[in-house]
Amino acid sequence: PAYWEGIIRTEGAYLKKYKEIFDSGFTATVQATTKYLVNTEGTAIVYDEIVYAFSASALARAEDGQLLEASRTFYSRSFETFPKPEAIHKEVVGMVEDLLAQVNAEVLNPYSGPVVLAPRVTGVFFHEAIGHRLEGKRQRSDKEGQTFKDKLNEAILPTFISVSDDPSLPKWEKIDLNGHYPYDDEGVKARPVSLVEDGVLKGFLLSRLPIEGYSKSNGHGRNASFEDPMGRMATLMVKGKTPISTEKLKAQLLAEAKRQNKPFGIWIEEVAGGETRTGRDDVQAFHGIPTKMFKVDVATGKMTLVRGAEFIGTPLTVIGKILATGNDYDVFNGFCGAESGYVPVSTVAPFVLLQELELQRASSQKRKPPILPPPVFDTVQATPPSK
Repeated sequence: PAYWEGIIRTEGAYLKKYKEIFDSGFTATVQATTKYLVNTEGTAIVYDEIVYAFSASALARAEDGQLLEASRTFYSRSFETFPKPEAIHKEVVGMVEDLLAQVNAEVLNPYSGPVVLAPRVTGVFFHEAIGHRLEGKRQRSDKEGQTFKDKLNEAILPTFISVSDDPSLPKWEKIDLNGHYPYDDEGVKARPVSLVEDGVLKGFLLSRLPIEGYSKSNGHGRNASFEDPMGRMATLMVKGKTPISTEKLKAQLLAEAKRQNKPFGIWIEEVAGGETRTGRDDVQAFHGIPTKMFKVDVATGKMTLVRGAEFIGTPLTVIGKILATGNDYDVFNGFCGAESGYVPVSTVAPFVLLQELELQRASSQKRKPPILPPPVFDTVQATPPSK
């Protein structure tokens, strides 16, 4: 505890330099879990799992009253591979810089046009737009939208994109993957599962609960606590067959924006997370919350920081509009909530260029910034009351 407390106190003291930041928080957790499974097939498994996590967040308000938040989160499977204090501090410095830049950033009006998603944003995009809709249980219920139920062996993505899910992979390069496990929560050995091959749908994420056309699990039965397991994502992997450099991706973004007579394209660098609705009684849509994005001027290529918008879409409309993928990949680690509880997940994905994505105004209750700065900045000594 003293180690983590030292980091939190150091970073908390650093944030006290900035009057614009009116609230902040740091959390360190070490979650150790031992799972036992015995079944009538003769399986007997004891599996120890540990996740180290550290999160930092800070809040400020723009002059127009919009609440702004910046955050950083770190995960690791072992203390040895967890970022050292100096690496955490570097990220906190970047978090503060991003937040203060947002305070003075231009507000983006509703937009529809070409957009580049950075790798972690791509991961969230695929997780929400496709991943949940390929979970096996959702193919059984008439209450679900069943977007892809009848599209097996049909093209759902451009031919240069493939998607798989591989919980057996412990790391991507040197980054620990949250979605890794040796056996799922029903005792089935973890293995990679191909979901989309060269744009064609090839499978679903399966637990032991059977669905039409399948009689066996493929190692994705997952649950938290005592919820019933269901087929869930673990480590979703998106790969492009013909990747291009980031520079060429930007050039294609500008060319597409010019073709559409747009004054600028959009570049989304970071995202706080996303959500989707898959039920038949709800809108079949997904949305994500960018925390760092730019408009890219068609004439000059200049990138200008903007704020105040969230991307939205419906899967069948948007996923077919991917024009290109980049050659740089990155990992998004986090936790995903669904009917079987919150489970650790990862995505590994590249940059992608979308021909069209819609951005709507962000939902935010605007308020005036605080009248007074935080007490730590108050250097005026109060006059003692007279006796």
